[in-house]
Amino acid sequence: MSALRDFLSENGRKAIFEARRLSPLTRAMPDFIVIGAQKSGTSSMFFYLRQHQQVVRPMFKEIYYFDRNYARGLSWYGCNFPAQTTLDRLNDRRGHRHLTFEATATYIFDADVPRRIARDIKTRKFIALLRNPTDRAISAYWHARRLGLETRSLEAALADEMAWHDAQQAVDAGRRAEPAGPPPYLAYLRRGIYHEAVANWQRSFPADNLLVIQSETMFADPAATMARVFRFLDLPPIEAMDFEPKNVGDYAESDPAARRFLNDFYRPHNDKLGALTGNSFTW
Repeated sequence: MSALRDFLSENGRKAIFEARRLSPLTRAMPDFIVIGAQKSGTSSMFFYLRQHQQVVRPMFKEIYYFDRNYARGLSWYGCNFPAQTTLDRLNDRRGHRHLTFEATATYIFDADVPRRIARDIKTRKFIALLRNPTDRAISAYWHARRLGLETRSLEAALADEMAWHDAQQAVDAGRRAEPAGPPPYLAYLRRGIYHEAVANWQRSFPADNLLVIQSETMFADPAATMARVFRFLDLPPIEAMDFEPKNVGDYAESDPAARRFLNDFYRPHNDKLGALTGNSFTW
């Protein structure tokens, strides 16, 4: 029965979305965006945010507009959000400002996304969930295995990506003239180099506009984390929240050698992230 309800709910949202595409109403744009990273708890964060009475969820959690669907245009993007008149009525009736948002985990790593947002819409608050990059890489690998996208061993996948990474580093340093080629489609290493992604966002927005949260901290104390999030969004705190984690995947433990390799690889990158954000990460 639960699966049937989910199916009907998904199809109902699709029908509403298509109806909105035919409507001339002006749509609200998101007041804030959860920008990533993948396998770091964005589904749980989305679930927690939805519980606030002044937060209006989007039609779909991950819209992928500013990276994969950008060619569809802002009118398409706006159909994911309520009409501005609807939001205005909510504000008048309850006397509190209501916020719209979306959560697309891939935004954080796309170099074009912050520039597009800065140019196209007025959204200026962003939340980034960052998980221990070693755990994130292993989790992403096993997720790809479950989906049938990955057939290599973890060690082989990391070795392949490391070869590309070394080649790209040589190009950047001028030690190699020929290009390294496109990065691997299934990237486990580079999506844990968080400081490069955060620096890219800070080139388009002030550092104070980006709230960086360690995923492990959120899961260890979700109440304190969400209180911090609501302060960042200028929203009052709420009580009696449901903090059940969402979309948490299980995976077999990797070879200890792979974990040691990942820890060593990420250590200098984690130090740079801490210096850039002023956060004390526990990785």
